[in-house]
Amino acid sequence: MEELVERAKNNDSDAFTHLILNIERDLYCIAKTKIENENDIDDIMQETMIIAFLNLKKLKNNSVFKTWIIRILINNCNKFYKRKKYRSLDEEKEIEKISSGEMDLSNIEFNDFISFLNKDERTILTLFYYLGYTTKEISKILNKREGTICSKISRAKTKIKEKYKGEFY
Repeated sequence: MEELVERAKNNDSDAFTHLILNIERDLYCIAKTKIENENDIDDIMQETMIIAFLNLKKLKNNSVFKTWIIRILINNCNKFYKRKKYRSLDEEKEIEKISSGEMDLSNIEFNDFISFLNKDERTILTLFYYLGYTTKEISKILNKREGTICSKISRAKTKIKEKYKGEFY
């Protein structure tokens, strides 16, 4: 990946495209934890890629490209969220369905499953369980202490256990 980053820094648009294609799924999953509307996610991801492309030459260490672009994405999501004070009507309906027991939880997708958690918890659980990042990697991505990440994972797991108590057995 470092070689692709170096080539992209030298204005090789194909190399940049390959970099983005390699991490596009991760970026999408992270954005999905913060924003529900697919059109808004597309806009935020596109904005993230533009910012990354325009600032790539400022990246000093090529090995941290993925962490760097994820930080850009999260910052863009947070700006969007604050700007719109965003809470999707669809998200509210899904939470109501889960709470009332109307939804069959055996087929529920990960983002729907954790939708009742706060933004931080959803992001951390997606990074940890869905995308397989370690707590150390997550702490670097989110610029938070590793102990804080572990605590948030623990608290989120407790909330999930309480929320879905008796639903899976």
